[in-house]
Amino acid sequence: MASDFGCPDQITTLGETEEVLFKSLKKLKRPYQDVIILRKIKDLTIKETAEILGWKESKVKTTLFRGLDALRKQMEKEGYVNEKR
Repeated sequence: MASDFGCPDQITTLGETEEVLFKSLKKLKRPYQDVIILRKIKDLTIKETAEILGWKESKVKTTLFRGLDALRKQMEKEGYVNEKR
């Protein structure tokens, strides 16, 4: 059953990644934070996100794209290296 969670090194890395993620997210502009949280963390649809924020769906898509790019760059500044790139 313990193998379902991976080895301790993997668990530690996940915890560190999560820490960098949230630290980096907090440094983004508020609209980027809002759209990333609603779409990627709360898993809302584009339509639901647009309704909550009072935006057009196109603005949600554009802001999400730009926000994720800004998040990636901020995480790299924090020392996170995405090995899948």
